[in-house]
This record gives sequence, C-alpha cells and structure tokens, in this order.
Amino acid sequence: MSLTTMNEDIRVSGVILVGGRSSRMGVDKASLEFNGMTLLQRSVARLTPAVDQLVLVGSPGRPLPPVTTDKPVRTVDDPVEGEGPLVGIVAGLEACDADVAIVVAVDMPFVEIELVRRLVDRLDEKHRWVVPVANDRPQPLCSAFAVTALPVLRSHIDAGDRAPMAIAADLDTFLMQPEEWRNSDPEGRSFINVNTPEEFAALLDNFRDEMDILDCS
Repeated sequence: MSLTTMNEDIRVSGVILVGGRSSRMGVDKASLEFNGMTLLQRSVARLTPAVDQLVLVGSPGRPLPPVTTDKPVRTVDDPVEGEGPLVGIVAGLEACDADVAIVVAVDMPFVEIELVRRLVDRLDEKHRWVVPVANDRPQPLCSAFAVTALPVLRSHIDAGDRAPMAIAADLDTFLMQPEEWRNSDPEGRSFINVNTPEEFAALLDNFRDEMDILDCS
C-alpha cells in the first residue's frame, strides 16, 4: 500500500536541482529560454499541479531567474558547489515541508505530471525511493523520495559517496520499469535533458512549434 493511499493528507514537495555547474553548456541552464520560458520556470510550472511546495536548490552565490507559481517556494543553496546531485538532493529534502518529494533536474523540460504522480504513489514504507528506468538505465534525477530517507542519504554523504545510485540498496529502491510508467509518458519525454549547446539547439529545432499549456499562475 502506498504512502499516499495510507494517508490522503500527505504533503508533496517538488525539489528542483538548479545547482549544477553547467560546464558543458557554458551558460546557466536555468536561465535558458525555451518557447518563451526559462527552463527553471518550465520545471516549476510542470510540477506545480502535483505539489504543495517547491524547493529550488541552487549554487552558493548564484542568483536564480525569477519564477511564478501559486505554491510556496523555498530557495536553498548546495552547501558546497560542484559536489554533485546527491548533495543537492539532501539540501532539497532538508528544506521540504512535506512527507514525500519529487526530485527533478532543471534541464528536463518535459517532465509529465502523470509520471510524477505515479512515482509518488509508488512510494511505501518499504520502498523509500522510486526511480524510473528509461533508456536502459535508472533516472535518479526524475524520482520520488520519502523524506524519512534523509538519514540514509546523510550517512552516504558523510562516507564520501556522491553518485545518487549509491544509496539505492539502503532505501530498498523500487526501480519502475517502462511497462509501469509508459502509460503516463508514452514517448518517455520526461527523461529528455540538455547538457550541451548542441543538445539545446536540437531541442529548439525539434520542439519549436510545440504549444505547451502550463499553469504559470
């Protein structure tokens, strides 16, 4: 039985990881504009319908582009820049005012709301992390956590671990296979990300005419 089934009043936070160095892109990814909207605003708009709160995890001393949403927003910094996504995930979960959190990277502009809800609903007392598998590999930067997983994450950070999947076994992680999430995202577009100028140019070319109806209120 899922956490959300056991408690209809359970709160959900959306944690957006914005603190990467963008070294391959050469510019701040969060500020890149796609169809008139920054990548950060797209992430906020896509998560807003499914969450009670948003947590933006940035880099120390680097201002974030402004965002608009009708949900409370908390901004926190990675404690140390360049330590990798696991450190950012911990910073985000520590700032959550919720029982569970959906964690996404800012450079994934097509995260589907129904996929987000399916990941959250699959959390339970045993499986405190739900990670979809796409393109034959886990996708930890589009996943759902029970906030009770924080002590495990902190212990791995203290031990020097920085790769997100290093925590998988200790959380009895549920790896959601494509046959389970495919109905929520038939083309797997949630897992499209951009790391280089060439990938961003291809994104613009391939989706320039696509109309997105996003709640940016």
